[in-house]
Amino acid sequence: MRHLRYSRSGHQQREARRAARAVPPELVRRAGIILAAVALPTLVALLAPREVEPAPVHTTVALTPAAHAPAPPAATPAAPPAAPPPPPALERVQGALADGEALSTALQRHGVGANDTSDLVRALKDHVDMRGLRAGASFTVVWRPVVTGARELVRMELATHSGEGVPRTVVVEREDAPITQPELGALFLARHEDAPIETKLEGLSGTVRSSLYQSMLESGEEALLVNKFVDVFAWNVDFYRQTQRGDAWRVIVEKRFAGGRFLGYGKVLAAEYVNAGSVHRGFLFDAADGKHRGTYDDEGNALQRTFLKNPMEIARVTSSYGMRFHPVLGKNKQHQGVDYGAAIGTPVWSVADGVVKEARWSKTAGNMIVLAHMNGITTEYFHLSKFAEGIKPGMRVQQKQLIGAVGNTGMSTGPHLHFGMLRGGAHVDPAQQKFPNAKPIPKEYRDELGRFVAPLLAQLRALDRA
Repeated sequence: MRHLRYSRSGHQQREARRAARAVPPELVRRAGIILAAVALPTLVALLAPREVEPAPVHTTVALTPAAHAPAPPAATPAAPPAAPPPPPALERVQGALADGEALSTALQRHGVGANDTSDLVRALKDHVDMRGLRAGASFTVVWRPVVTGARELVRMELATHSGEGVPRTVVVEREDAPITQPELGALFLARHEDAPIETKLEGLSGTVRSSLYQSMLESGEEALLVNKFVDVFAWNVDFYRQTQRGDAWRVIVEKRFAGGRFLGYGKVLAAEYVNAGSVHRGFLFDAADGKHRGTYDDEGNALQRTFLKNPMEIARVTSSYGMRFHPVLGKNKQHQGVDYGAAIGTPVWSVADGVVKEARWSKTAGNMIVLAHMNGITTEYFHLSKFAEGIKPGMRVQQKQLIGAVGNTGMSTGPHLHFGMLRGGAHVDPAQQKFPNAKPIPKEYRDELGRFVAPLLAQLRALDRA
């Protein structure tokens, strides 16, 4: 309960207002006399006795209708509601980027205003790599007419590709401001849809005439398949030196497609290489429990070894280990390694796990890296164009880890990598070294491997009859 407190003057004013509203007693008395004089005659009339009136007699009479009475006029049917006016026709214009043309320039060339172009490009940035757009990229812009007789942009569609080459359609649509908040203005909102990716398993085969690389390209495949195939046998076959005319290759590989476009190769599930009559097979095995993975032959022997045969992707060998004429010194000199001819920038990797012993500049070797491995083995990588990030003395590296790139530094007559190997401090021919295999597949996975290999082996053999 609220307690109100008033001042003395306030209390007096409140009492005065209450007194002003009070009715005088004399006025009440006079009002009672007038009310009695008016109401008394009415009260007497109500109390006087009444005469009883006879009940009325009701007679029913049949009415004869008129001979020719006109029929009432028929009701006029209501007119159907008018159909709503058709929506205004949209105007669609298709275009494509010209050679060296930016998307913004192409849009304005097709009638899109500067402000709309800026808004469209801003909306597209999260869905499109603008720098990746090439000549021929197609787009469609859609306008609708407005009351003033002008037109406004309502939609744009752009055909492009994702980062891995999947066909992508990007749609930008106009979203008008709410009627209650016109000051917000219209927005352009973008979304994209990628074509579904389909993976197909395909068997391929061929015969070597000059090189494995050339043989696969002649069969209609891409260079990436050569590298994937070589990776399977990277520990056991030296494709730079051992390849011979008449060698045969077979492979079962995943191919990825989207929108009818070939995206690239997936996993090589099975591969076979027949080199001078010696058969090499490899199967990429993933255990069902996800706890084991490896590349094995059809008998369960691991293909991995402690050292890879080569320090880079397939290239041409320009100089082998042994005595040769040194083109810079102008005399015969023992060549303590193998030279791989390749383009500047070609990736170079470590052939085994190890530790960086040296990473420096040398007047003769240029940018050079020396790695120390197990059992007193050392490997050398000379004439590099650059070192990989983080490569410095003391750093630990893993097998096939990127350590640098092919160059033409130091005493070099052309882009190449010099690869050397030492055992116990003495140079040896890398191609002649033998290294132990990794452990065979664990016993608990041997039966599963057999079930995995059997159908793939049958498919490899069927390629001979295709």
